[in-house]
Amino acid sequence: MPTPEAGPAVPRAASADFLVDFPSGARTRVVVGPLSLLPELSQGLGVRAGLLCDARLVALHGPALRALQPAFGDLLARPVSEDRKQLVEVEAICEVLSARGLGRDGFVVAIGGGVLTDLAGLAAALYLRGVPWISVPSTLLAQVDAGLGGKTGANLRAGKNLVGAFHQPRVVLCDPSLLATLPGRERWSGLAEVVKCALLEPAMLDVCEALLDRAAAGEPDALAPLIEASLRHKARVVSADEREGGARAYLNLGHTVGHALETATGYERFTHGEAVALGLRGALELSRSLLSGSDHARALRLVQRLRVQPSTRLDPAERERALQALTRDKKAKDGRIRFVLLRALGAPELAYVSPADCIRALDAAVS
Repeated sequence: MPTPEAGPAVPRAASADFLVDFPSGARTRVVVGPLSLLPELSQGLGVRAGLLCDARLVALHGPALRALQPAFGDLLARPVSEDRKQLVEVEAICEVLSARGLGRDGFVVAIGGGVLTDLAGLAAALYLRGVPWISVPSTLLAQVDAGLGGKTGANLRAGKNLVGAFHQPRVVLCDPSLLATLPGRERWSGLAEVVKCALLEPAMLDVCEALLDRAAAGEPDALAPLIEASLRHKARVVSADEREGGARAYLNLGHTVGHALETATGYERFTHGEAVALGLRGALELSRSLLSGSDHARALRLVQRLRVQPSTRLDPAERERALQALTRDKKAKDGRIRFVLLRALGAPELAYVSPADCIRALDAAVS
């Protein structure tokens, strides 16, 4: 698997800076560093920017965001929530960009969590048939997952991310200081994706096991290495498989049951990371016969350290909705459902499992 290229000279105060090249010819620069680097990193992208921001961030990080306005113009604050992750919101963003006068020589900057970066990235892909964009993820979940890789999307009633496009951001800037205002629950949510990466990248396991609780407490020196390690893992995968034709599908470890749980509970009970944490339990249950006993025990211990705040118990109607969501998963084939399983730590594989196995995975996730 190709290793991402070394980046340009690391900007002052950046702790990581590297380039990711894709088969399509797209290139993304990934930087872990402060928000103040954004004007420097955007040089050469265009003459006018649409600076989209999650409205909640203005109250939390107003001075840092307003400091960007001389370079990018006024903040275009958007209300963001999972139930707003719809095509109507993509249209609204495009209307805002048009009203701002953004032309083909412009670009979009998206500062927010995974919902905003997904929506803004899709808007950038569609507006004027595609303009450049920069992803500035503001949650741990988005920094280690949604911000990099170019998978933009919106939800349909039938499920998550059923409409979207691959549109690689030119820059991904991850500022760990933005995580200081995250509730603890949101940090645990992001750490579910970190743990997922550690199961896929055994070199991460020791550091993940050692730093997990400190990162959950918000310690910057614990968060930064986990963010960088997760980004470098994802970069290696997506640079080799830009459009999920092969190895990129392994990044969906834990997501099959996780997405079903989100759908079944109306996206209201669980955060995405909590649903993934539960989905990892289900995936490990189906992987148990493949993993050696010691590997399975180690993986399960790590996954069980992830905190899921709400009750995991499903009522009969929720359980039925979760099973229906599993069986109509967009990756289903001939009545069998595609799961990412682990043959060993760091050795994922795709398997099509029976409806009975789906029930077993769901029960293991919520037991």
